[in-house]
Amino acid sequence: MDMAKQVVVVLPTMTIRENLINEFLTMWRWPCQVIVVEDNARRGFDLPAEIDHYSWADIEHDLGDDSWIIPRRTDCIRSYGYLKAWQTGKPYIITLDDDCLPAENEGSQTAPRFLQQHLDNLQPKPIKRWHTTLAGDYPRGYPYEQWQAPTPIGISHGLWQGNLDYDSISQLHYRRVEPPLTMPYEGAIPCGQYFPMCGMNLAWRRELTPLLYFLLMGQDHQGNAYPFDRCGDIWAGIIVKKILDHLGIAVWSGGPLVQHTRASNVWANFDKEHAGIKENEVFWQRVDAVRLTEMTIVGCYRQIAEGLASVGGYWQKLAMAMRIWSALYE
Repeated sequence: MDMAKQVVVVLPTMTIRENLINEFLTMWRWPCQVIVVEDNARRGFDLPAEIDHYSWADIEHDLGDDSWIIPRRTDCIRSYGYLKAWQTGKPYIITLDDDCLPAENEGSQTAPRFLQQHLDNLQPKPIKRWHTTLAGDYPRGYPYEQWQAPTPIGISHGLWQGNLDYDSISQLHYRRVEPPLTMPYEGAIPCGQYFPMCGMNLAWRRELTPLLYFLLMGQDHQGNAYPFDRCGDIWAGIIVKKILDHLGIAVWSGGPLVQHTRASNVWANFDKEHAGIKENEVFWQRVDAVRLTEMTIVGCYRQIAEGLASVGGYWQKLAMAMRIWSALYE
């Protein structure tokens, strides 16, 4: 099958970023279907006819009384794009931010190579099932053969050049201190460990879409602020990893890289993040404490939702949204 027919690319944008989205489309020249979800009541600008362009009006038309589960004034509005991508039936979905351009030193065939690397990442891979207890050697009992096993890969987590994905506290810290030289980790995230899943460059198999809901962040459909923002992808990633570990599916992180061109305003980020930074210290422990017994994606997701609902308040509403979201895939 032609690669371009297997993939849908989803990205969120705002009316004030019309120039950015047009630059994005010009630089990438996608050979596949592209879905743009504009974070605005109505579409505020025109895009090429081959782009599927949605706004709040489409969310309300499609979901009716349940449209509130898609938050506004936040990048998490992209979850609606995931639903529309799932509805196409194409086996792979990729999401990017509109300020993520081809990595440096790439040529005119950047988009096909980028897509192909994500698709290659999502193919089953031999992953170590044994860990040596001696650094640089193997003690008695370590198998000579079959110490790794073919493992399905559900998520391909791409990373970035340029502006790295730091929170506001780290952004402020690195204004005074030289940031460390960093190298992307390339490989499977070990079973039993969590990771900070960034939604700027992410691919997954279609059947996992019920897990990729980016939660209630920013504002609700009536303009009321939720207590958290800029945590939607991170917290979705915690849920994803908990469930995929349970189901024996791996997450691959590393390439393909993108050039993240725009560093967001540190003080605006701090205003949005401060409550979430504190909550992030305990959220993963709540998810980790849920005992999963179901063996389906939606069944596990609902068990996580029930575990969060017991906290009350915002978490009870979020659990309701998660249940509604998961029912869209039955």
